[in-house]
Amino acid sequence: MDPFLYFISVVWWVLCIILFFKIWKACNDINKIKKQIDRNDDFNTKIDFLMRIGEKEKAKEIFLAKILSDDSIFNTTSTPVEKREELFKKYQDEFERLGIQTTQKEEEK
Repeated sequence: MDPFLYFISVVWWVLCIILFFKIWKACNDINKIKKQIDRNDDFNTKIDFLMRIGEKEKAKEIFLAKILSDDSIFNTTSTPVEKREELFKKYQDEFERLGIQTTQKEEEK
């Protein structure tokens, strides 16, 4: 066989192996996303249930624990003020639903 064809076949197999591992990594990323979505659904269900049975303080505790575990806000290079603003924007509806007063609203008054 021609040396050029050997070279092409070796390159082909190396690229196939690289593609295999990239697809494997992508599947793992999809699983992480799915787990995060499932966790968020459980979170919303717990909050709704606690609010319906009148356990507003327990719902607030769970909500605040959720905020503290939010990597998207706390793993940024933004300043603390920018992080606070991101937090208010992201969880505005939940803050209002649970009746949590934010410093942003207090400053507006």
